[in-house]
Amino acid sequence: MLSISSVSNFRDVAIGPKMKKNLLFRCAKLSTLNNEDIVKLENIKPYAIIDFRDPKEIKKAPDNLSDNLFRKYVSLPISANTLNRMVAEKNIQGDNRLTYEKVMEESYKLYLNNHKHVWKEFINILLNSNSNPIIFHCSAGKDRTGIASYIIQNLLNSSIELIYENYLLSNQLLSSIAATAEQTTSSKNDDLKITNVMLKALGKVQKSYLNSAIYEIKEKYQTLEMYIFHELGFNENDIKKLIKLYSN
Repeated sequence: MLSISSVSNFRDVAIGPKMKKNLLFRCAKLSTLNNEDIVKLENIKPYAIIDFRDPKEIKKAPDNLSDNLFRKYVSLPISANTLNRMVAEKNIQGDNRLTYEKVMEESYKLYLNNHKHVWKEFINILLNSNSNPIIFHCSAGKDRTGIASYIIQNLLNSSIELIYENYLLSNQLLSSIAATAEQTTSSKNDDLKITNVMLKALGKVQKSYLNSAIYEIKEKYQTLEMYIFHELGFNENDIKKLIKLYSN
């Protein structure tokens, strides 16, 4: 089992008996990666290291990769401008936890609806990996990375109970500071309006966040497979190949 201690929220994506272990890993940003862990990652010879952060986040804390690892680096930026939207809602609703949680839920919908090109490339990378390990991450490794993990785990027929359990592990593996690092709005003036209540909603995961994405899929696309087929352009043979690559 690969253990990377210098990076927050690092864990295997495999859950339950159906998924192969040591092929897919999820984590927070790799900017804290130390030399010992760089060697460990080089030894597994990853096919790709996927970064879901936007350019602003990457500039603040670029991944600390060796030359060999950087050759595997793929930027697939996702942004829902969550803090900007929280500040806007604060101006209307006040500094309210439930309001900010609703903003988080909306962000999960935006991850799916506004970034189909990202998920298409993500799945293409999975399909072309030839069973070589893949690491994927965002800033805290919980929301965008959580959606990526859900997509894989669902397609490989993992139980929803195990998916929730794995998703919620981020609350144990992340401090609130680590979970909200590098998170700013698009203006310094709005940054001054960020509150602790906002950061608390932003710095955790809860089932309602993931459920928002799951319900969006059901409402708009019926199933995840239909989203994959009709919105991303894959077919049943692609899904069968994924299952063969990543299932026991």
